[in-house]
Amino acid sequence: MERKSARDIAREETKRAEEEQRGINFGHRIFRKDNPEFASLFLEFWRGSKRGEAIPRKYKELMELAIVLVLHCKPCIFLHTKLCLDAGASREEILETAQIAISMGGGVVYEYVGYLMEALESLTETEE
Repeated sequence: MERKSARDIAREETKRAEEEQRGINFGHRIFRKDNPEFASLFLEFWRGSKRGEAIPRKYKELMELAIVLVLHCKPCIFLHTKLCLDAGASREEILETAQIAISMGGGVVYEYVGYLMEALESLTETEE
């Protein structure tokens, strides 16, 4: 059996996380259909948190990344790493965000940073 490279494993993990996110999104559609009033109120509340202009989008995405690291949400880590990159965050800004999350959340967050690094490597490999 051929041993996979770390980069190949990172690519596969990113793909699995994207597939898992699609499943989550499917479940959300069902939830919204079965709970339209609640879902509508929550989504309006969530969208409202994105409307402010005092904090640039990039920094909001970095905050969200720190939060999902601390909350240990694997598919969220992949999603928010991509959103940080899309918002213009640099690798250094993402890594500093991870450091802050680790300092607040401890050893378990340090373990979940592995998923962040897989996502970061996979999402940025075409830029090299």
